[in-house]
Amino acid sequence: MRRLGGLPVLLMLVACERPVDTGVQALPPSVADQGAATVEEQELDWLQMMPADELAALERGEGPEVEHNGSRRMPQFGTFRTVDAVLQRPVRLPGYVVPLASTAEGRLSEFLFVPYYGACIHVPPPPPNQIVHVVLERAIEMPDMYAPFFLAGNLHAERLDDELAGSAYSMRDARLKPYAP
Repeated sequence: MRRLGGLPVLLMLVACERPVDTGVQALPPSVADQGAATVEEQELDWLQMMPADELAALERGEGPEVEHNGSRRMPQFGTFRTVDAVLQRPVRLPGYVVPLASTAEGRLSEFLFVPYYGACIHVPPPPPNQIVHVVLERAIEMPDMYAPFFLAGNLHAERLDDELAGSAYSMRDARLKPYAP
């Protein structure tokens, strides 16, 4: 594998105003929890992956101030704390691919999955508990980094410290699906 060092990843956390109440609810019991034979993916909202106190702090605007001067990327903020209710259950998340590693043939083998595609490297990446680290069992064709996808599989609490960003979640059985609202 080769690392894609220096990739100009453009992530942005939009925090210009106090976020509007999203109405995010806890995940309903999964089909697996009800003892059914088949397990259905449940669409997960990224905000469900943040502990309640961190989400409240973000809503109060307690994140770092965005600075658009200088040439250094702003440091990542937030914690690696995860939410047990979203772990070990079949979910799908809408978001974007940030390549980390590829095969010699240029096929994607490892990536970060993030909630939005950004516009400025001077803005910090999302908090670690808003990023999923994915290692694919079989490499795939490099997807369009500007296109949204659904990431489907089971989330796990697993810390990754990477030069691009840290991640609190991982998915080993991941599948990328075209985004269709």
